[in-house]
Amino acid sequence: MTTMVGRFLDLADQLAQEKSAALRRRAVSTAYYAVFHALAKSCAGILLQSIDRKSDVYQRVYRALDHGPLKNAFEAGVSPLKGRAPLQKIGEVVILLQSERHRADYMPPSKALFSPDQSGALTAMARETVTEIDSLSSRDRVVLATWLLFKSRSP
Repeated sequence: MTTMVGRFLDLADQLAQEKSAALRRRAVSTAYYAVFHALAKSCAGILLQSIDRKSDVYQRVYRALDHGPLKNAFEAGVSPLKGRAPLQKIGEVVILLQSERHRADYMPPSKALFSPDQSGALTAMARETVTEIDSLSSRDRVVLATWLLFKSRSP
């Protein structure tokens, strides 16, 4: 992949096998951000199909994805994200990667935090999830975008 997401994944793969615990932590964080940006691109792309990606409108929608609401949308008890197998699978990995990213970015230094096997497994999950995001049907991408970007309101 030569996209930003692809470069993130390639970098995460490289960092995951480093001897340095700090670099393995960066691998986990980078893997999460690859998935995050794949979701942002998918959401903006499906909602703004004919809009130039360099436009302010596209950038506004791309940037609308936020980490907290992203996790909450996938954790919500009743939502179309739970009833559609591909979206549920993506959600499970997003929640795991986000949690591991928090550990990687905020825990005190520790050589034992992520082994090469652990960081490698997380980066592999991220790569698989990006592939799944890219292969979603248009319908699933619309559902994903509306549930990730728009706040739910009670009737």
